[in-house]
Amino acid sequence: MKGITRRLVLSYFFIIFITVAVLEAFLITALNKYYYSNMQNLLSNQITVAADFYNNYFSSSSLEKNVKDNADIFWKNTNAEVQIINKNNKLLMDSIGYFTEKLINDSDVDKALQGNLGVYIDNGKNNTDKMMYVSYPLKSMGQIEGALRFAVSLSDVDNTINRITNILLLIGVLVITISGIISILLSNTIVKPIKEVTVAAKKIASGRFNEKLNIKRKDEIGELSSTFNFMAEEILANDRLKNEFIASVSHELRTPLTSIKGWAATIKEGNLEDKEEAMDGLDIIEKESDRLTLLVEELLDFSRLISGKVSLTKDYIDIINNLKYIEKQFIPRANRQKIHFNVKVEENLPILYADPNRINQVIINVLDNSFKFTNEDGLVELSSYRKENNVIIKVEDSGIGIPKEELPFVKNKFFKGKSSMSKTGLGLSICNEIIALHNGHIEIFSELGKGTQVCISLPTEEGGLI
Repeated sequence: MKGITRRLVLSYFFIIFITVAVLEAFLITALNKYYYSNMQNLLSNQITVAADFYNNYFSSSSLEKNVKDNADIFWKNTNAEVQIINKNNKLLMDSIGYFTEKLINDSDVDKALQGNLGVYIDNGKNNTDKMMYVSYPLKSMGQIEGALRFAVSLSDVDNTINRITNILLLIGVLVITISGIISILLSNTIVKPIKEVTVAAKKIASGRFNEKLNIKRKDEIGELSSTFNFMAEEILANDRLKNEFIASVSHELRTPLTSIKGWAATIKEGNLEDKEEAMDGLDIIEKESDRLTLLVEELLDFSRLISGKVSLTKDYIDIINNLKYIEKQFIPRANRQKIHFNVKVEENLPILYADPNRINQVIINVLDNSFKFTNEDGLVELSSYRKENNVIIKVEDSGIGIPKEELPFVKNKFFKGKSSMSKTGLGLSICNEIIALHNGHIEIFSELGKGTQVCISLPTEEGGLI
């Protein structure tokens, strides 16, 4: 057994062992107390009856005379050894040794001579039996004359207790053994699924992203397996998107590089007929270089955002000024594409605490998508207003819209819809990351053939109002 299996089995075994040990100790203690108490009660009842009989019918004569003349009355109702002791602790008679003058100074006799029931257990020495002694006062005319003492060997009681104790210990060992086997089986029901997850994880780590687990349970292990399968599906989807992204980026890089290399070679060879043609070639090289630069910047931007290496340069900004700047930037494009471009900004918008360049980047990216997917004579509208403690920046167009099945994924990294003209599938993903860094959020509403609405929500309370 290794690892978690060993720890689980040892934990189960420890708990079971402690529980069984405590129960065994309790039962054995209770067993001893039960048998000893029964023996004590039996002797106490017998000695009380014998002493009362003596006190009622023989107390008119002295104790010594009764011992000589009526000794049999003391032991005819008991199987115990009977001793008669006078008030000076001198043994007058023993049912085994009969007459003797031995002094008895045990605690039970002292209690009896004081008028109480006394009990004393002698654990035995020099291989003698363990004995229980019970003493009771003998009275004459209300005065204590001596003590009646019953003695019984506890060897039979101890043998009975030992037999039952051995049975209990055997049962305890069997319980621990069976529980240990069950704990191993229970541990395997937990560890085996975890091992399956581990094996599957290693396969995924080696590149086998199609690996799935069979979900057989509805507990936490089943939930773990379900989460693992979901993770595997996400990894597979991201791997597919990554491959599509690499293919797309490769194509996007190849096209401008081909143009740049072709025109550079043509100019180098000097086969151009006039200066104007050479200038056209250089113009194409410049535009394609700009296109490559934008593509690389977008990739680097996304990489920095995902790795958390982007630090915002926040300041208190009047969003109205940003929107006016963006309006001037897009008016020429609107005229060129013959698209109606409207800007509606609510007055007295609150001051925001944000990175102005990053906010501009988001708005420009969203507007660029709207212009890209809106046909001639269509409408693109940029508006802003206050809603509770947020400033809403909304971009709405009458373009081709987004299919319903693609809408939940448009903010995912590398996602490119079937009808998308996006270069990398990173634009909206970058925008979403930037707005999230500002504690805001982006919502996208769209209907195929009727247009798209993008709502950017930015909080007004993060840096406080001026």
